[in-house]
Amino acid sequence: MQDAQNAKFQKLRLQRFYLAQLNYLITYIVISVAWFAGQYQGSIWLMLSHIGLGLGTQSVFFALMRSNWNLRLNDPSMTNAQIAVAILLITYLLAFAGPLRGSLIMIYANIMVFGIFQLSRRDFLIHSGLALVCFGALITIEQHYQADTQRFTLNLVEWFILACFLAGLSMTGSYIRELRERLQQRHNTLQAHQETLRGMMGQLQNLATTDPLTGLANRRHFIQEAQRRMTLMRPTQQIGIALIDLDHFKRINDLYGHAAGDQVLQGFATLANSTLRDGDLIARFGGEEFVLLLGNANENALFQCVERLRLRFAEQVFDGLPEGVHCTFSAGLALLQPEDDFEVCLNDADQALYLAKNSGRNRSEMHQPSYA
Repeated sequence: MQDAQNAKFQKLRLQRFYLAQLNYLITYIVISVAWFAGQYQGSIWLMLSHIGLGLGTQSVFFALMRSNWNLRLNDPSMTNAQIAVAILLITYLLAFAGPLRGSLIMIYANIMVFGIFQLSRRDFLIHSGLALVCFGALITIEQHYQADTQRFTLNLVEWFILACFLAGLSMTGSYIRELRERLQQRHNTLQAHQETLRGMMGQLQNLATTDPLTGLANRRHFIQEAQRRMTLMRPTQQIGIALIDLDHFKRINDLYGHAAGDQVLQGFATLANSTLRDGDLIARFGGEEFVLLLGNANENALFQCVERLRLRFAEQVFDGLPEGVHCTFSAGLALLQPEDDFEVCLNDADQALYLAKNSGRNRSEMHQPSYA
């Protein structure tokens, strides 16, 4: 699950990286147009060096992400590193932009927008300071080598405008970041509440459909499931039903205590779950009575299934009972057709169970129409 989450976030980082490359592409086009228009103050090799540096640095970032090496870093998106590199590259461009510098200076602000959802206020201020230092150093070096009071004054005004924009952007960006974090916290809290409610609903559903002592389905769930399966039956299909009653169970409780009786009930449930097929359903109908639903069964299959369970149960040893004391059960069996009434079929199985008890217990009896 952790790997899947990492892959998801890595995909998002690559998408943001590709979006950043669109801005780099626009910058490459601007550099090329400026050079062809004669507004770039440098040779063609200097012009191409901007594109080469951009492609080179971005290839390094791309390789780090594709190899997942960035996951070792505290900031896997490498936002701070990418912004710092972009600031240095745009400063290098502005050194040869000439009259276009005033138009291109706002690229600094565009670079900062890249980190608007990632950077803290401190990070924004650090990168803003880096941009101002780089641009300030650029105009200071130019003034040192080409003293021009009027141009230097214009450059200082540009620096001041840039500082104002970056300060405002830093405040806005940090506010958006804080707002995003608060929304994320609320989302996480809501998600945690949803998980808690989902767990509580699951527990309530389990309590509503499960017998707490044996862990089997309860009477209500069994009837609902049986009726649901009846609606899915094919015309030639049959469902087997067996009502099972543990023989002389009250005597076990009276002689050996309710704890021993509970152990017998739980032992029967465990044995039934391990004996039956995955598609079969066993439920506690109440007290010491259980009911079995056997899908796609005929008379012989139903009888053999219940007999196999009966014989194994008669051999089972319980710690709460004295040595040599075993438990048995009696069972009444009936077959359910698609057109039959479920309650009538249950009554048929109950009549067969009554016959099994009157015939000496510890046996299975199949309902016959003559008994109706």
